[in-house]
Order: sequence, then C-alpha cells, then structure tokens
Amino acid sequence: MTNSAKKWIWEHEKYPYFPYDKEKIKEKLRKAEYLRGLLSGILLFANKKDLDEIEIASITDEIINTSQIEGEYLRRESVRDSVAKAINREYTSAEDMSTRHTDNLVELMLDSHRNTEPLSVERLHGWHNALFANTSGYEGVRKINVATFRDYDDMKVVENSFGREGEVMKYLAPPQHLIEKDIDAIIAYCNTSEEDPYIKSALAHLWFVSIHPYDDGNGRISRAIADYILSHDTQEEHKIYSMSTAIYAKRGEYYKTLDMTTNLHKNRHYDFTLWIEWNIDILISALERSHESILFIIKKTKFWDRCRDVKLTRQHISFLVVFIDGLSKEKKNEFANTDYREITGTSPVTASRHIKKLLEHGCIEKVEGKAKRNASYMLLFDEAEEKI
Repeated sequence: MTNSAKKWIWEHEKYPYFPYDKEKIKEKLRKAEYLRGLLSGILLFANKKDLDEIEIASITDEIINTSQIEGEYLRRESVRDSVAKAINREYTSAEDMSTRHTDNLVELMLDSHRNTEPLSVERLHGWHNALFANTSGYEGVRKINVATFRDYDDMKVVENSFGREGEVMKYLAPPQHLIEKDIDAIIAYCNTSEEDPYIKSALAHLWFVSIHPYDDGNGRISRAIADYILSHDTQEEHKIYSMSTAIYAKRGEYYKTLDMTTNLHKNRHYDFTLWIEWNIDILISALERSHESILFIIKKTKFWDRCRDVKLTRQHISFLVVFIDGLSKEKKNEFANTDYREITGTSPVTASRHIKKLLEHGCIEKVEGKAKRNASYMLLFDEAEEKI
C-alpha cells in the first residue's frame, strides 16, 4: 500500500508510536500541575463531609457527561443516589432513585479511579459489562456483544449527513486480527510507561478509541482508561474534577480534533501534539471548574458553621437551602422580602422578622444604596474565602 493510499493512523508504519513536540506543550503541562497542586492545598481545609460532597458531585458529573457525549442521557437524581451510596455508607434518601444501571456505572467509575491494580483485558471487559449488563443487549436493532471484543473487520465510525443521502464515514478501525496485539500493547503502555501522566492519559485515550475493539462503548472505556492513568500515576486520593464535563461542553471540538488526528490525509505529518494540547486544555478547564466548585462547597460549610448557634426557624433553613442552591447555579447573591416569602410561604410581616434575625446574627447584610421599601440583602457567603 502506498503512502497516499493510507488513510488511518493504524496504517502508518510508525504506529503505535505517537510522536509529539513536548516543547510546545510544556507550559500547558506546568499550568495543569500548578492547578492540581492548588486544589490539593485547598482540600486541606475540607472536612470529611466536604470531601464527600465534592467527590459525589464530581463523579456524578463525570458519569452523566461521559454518557451524554455518546448520546445516552441519564437522570441526575438516579446517578447521584448511586454515587452517594457508594461514597458514604451512611447515606439515606427519602426516595432512592438509583437503578442497577447507575449502580454499575458508579462501580466502573470508582474502579477506574480507586483500584490501583494493573490494567488487564479482564478489567476492561468488566468495565464494558458495567456499561451494558442491565440493558437489552441491543443498540436499536443491532445486537451488542458485551464484555468481548468484536469478531469482525468492518467497524466504522459514521456521522449523519443531514441534508444529504446516507452517512459519512469518519473513521475505519483496524481489522479484527490486529485487536489482540494492539490491546496487549496498550495495556503494557498503561501499566509500565513512565511518560508524563497528562500526556500518557491523552495518548492512551486516543490509542484505545482508535483500536475500537468493542461493538459499542469504546469512547466511554477510553475516557475511563484516561481517568485511571490520571488517578493512578498522579496518586490522586479523591475524584475532584470531571474531564468528561469539560469534553461535553466542547464535544464538537472533541470530534473535530479526533478526526484531524486519526485521519492521515489531515494528519499528514503523523504528529500528535494537537491532540495532546487539546486534552491538556480540557484538563485545565476541568481543574479550573473544580477549583470554583470546591471553594463554593467549603464556603457553604463555613457559612452554616457561622449560623450554627442561631436558632433558625424551619422557614429560615428552607429559604437558605434553596437560595444557596441557586448560588451554586450562578444566580445573583441578592434577595428581597418578596423572594423570602415566595420560597417560605410566610407573610410580609413574618418575612421581615425572619430577615431581621438573620441580619442581627451576621448571616446576611443589607445591600447599600436602595430605598427602604426596595431593600435587598445578600448572604455573607464570601467571608470564608480569605481563610481558604
């Protein structure tokens, strides 16, 4: 086969060696490592309850978004209950929304993050089984072989071509007879390579999804492998950020970058710097988002600690829980008497009395520059930030 006839990276004579320019990515590597160190420092201020909440939120986001990238949409309540039960054995819920499927997905995620045993074929099959064990075993009308590699050659990745007939082939995976050799090689790489973990995770992600050994679920397994490397090689104790959330937010770029990398007609120099750069940028984005979330959770804990000695009414607590939840969704830190009444169902006079108590005990403060009848207030929620 001539060079011009070769189209896919597995056809290149250097495959599975993936060359890149480390000089181009050294600053990104430095920033990623700085952010990880910053998060580790912040976690020193977190108590067990904070850590559980941080990890539950991160794993929930990871599971939901790695599924959404592939077009599977899960109920957040179901995933969160499954995660919470796995993280905190004392967790109870008035109405447990978890399912066998979401329990299995959590088991996969925790195994990829916490299990430090070497990667193996059996372990990959276990992860694949977790994805499909409680499904019908079908994708539409197509039967999916679970926990076993494909036994055919014609594995294509296609996209719908809207406005035109048929589908567009984006990638053709290597033939079936090459799978065993490739899988042995990638497992050896994951278990023994001393490559920088950020680069290693990006290349392992690319390599596995290029092999495409399963009927379905290859993208999710590839991201689980990347997560395994990042947690294992950097010795992360807690799962505190979600790569898949950052990928899902830029999934158009994700597929475009994958296409630019795996297609030799586009990646003519057989260079993988672009793919690694993109993945490190995604990691940086995930770490930055996690930084904001962790600060918020710790500040929330410190806020409740400051109000612990205040004899809050049931309406006080109901309002604060709802309002703080709104702040976590980036709503403005400002409310008025009418907002308090709307959440608690109290009268204007009662609402004024409750707000006055919060003011007296330093839980809130009045927003300056507004007329008395238009008075508004804000939670003293950022005081803890200087202590973090």
